[in-house]
Amino acid sequence: MASAPSLFLRRLALPAATKSAQQQVRSASFLGVRSLAAATNGRGASPTGSTAAVTRRSVATVSAGDALARLATDHPHVEVIRYEHKNVKWTLKHVNYYSDALACGLVDAGLQPGDVVLSWLPLHFAEQHILQFACSKAGFLLYHLDPNPELAKSNPEQSKAALAKALELTNANVLFTQEAGDDVNYITLTEGVIPETRIFDFANGMPFFTPRYPHLRFPVHTGYSITDKEGMYAFKHFLVPSNNLDSLLRDTGCKELDGKTPLLGELVLGEDGIPTKTGKVLTNEEVFKSKAWPEFTSILNREYKEIGGVGVVF
Repeated sequence: MASAPSLFLRRLALPAATKSAQQQVRSASFLGVRSLAAATNGRGASPTGSTAAVTRRSVATVSAGDALARLATDHPHVEVIRYEHKNVKWTLKHVNYYSDALACGLVDAGLQPGDVVLSWLPLHFAEQHILQFACSKAGFLLYHLDPNPELAKSNPEQSKAALAKALELTNANVLFTQEAGDDVNYITLTEGVIPETRIFDFANGMPFFTPRYPHLRFPVHTGYSITDKEGMYAFKHFLVPSNNLDSLLRDTGCKELDGKTPLLGELVLGEDGIPTKTGKVLTNEEVFKSKAWPEFTSILNREYKEIGGVGVVF
């Protein structure tokens, strides 16, 4: 019986392997480290399964986004998640397709590995889960602020203060928010924190700028329409299925992403729900191990999960 699966697939140089070993390498999954090592005598293959032009690395591990891509290749039709709202069910191929498209769109827009993303989305949203994998694929650091609809309804000013402080503490380059949910208009709240979104128009081709948060480049919403929201980008417009993320990342001159690449940033909240400081930063591997994002880990484990809650746009 095989031993317990390890966490991240070793990526080492592979000289001329036998046909049998190559086939086993191609079928090795994110969790199949031990079987892969046995098949190749401790030597792994490139993400595409090719033995050509492989960089030799001692103990590097792949990022979660890379692991998802491998899983989607080996097990494209495995169903991993279902959203009860709208009865949307996704396979590994679906999750990889959308997260890769989002990563391509963000990098193509000028973002680079190491940039910071702030999510103000509910944790049960499909958009949130796609964003998590997109950040892994593109090397972004992702912070999350609870949209807390009860606070937003009872005390809108405090809700806006929480968003303002989160933007200030994280120096976020991108903000993701829902359009509306739970009887709360999050676009209106965002406009109260970033007034420039009321008058700016991305259609003019100029870069977004707000003196309050000069690091912020893209305020993004999950709504369908841009009408009366021209100062914000639509989430769907960042989905670019160009299938060229590797070349886009090479063009940025960044180092190779792996399991040690930072992925999750923590916001420490006060009793009033307003962030007071940033906390620890977790790498791809640490996020997976700790199950900090439960759906993220279950998808990589190929575990089927059903998600309740209203508001999923996909």
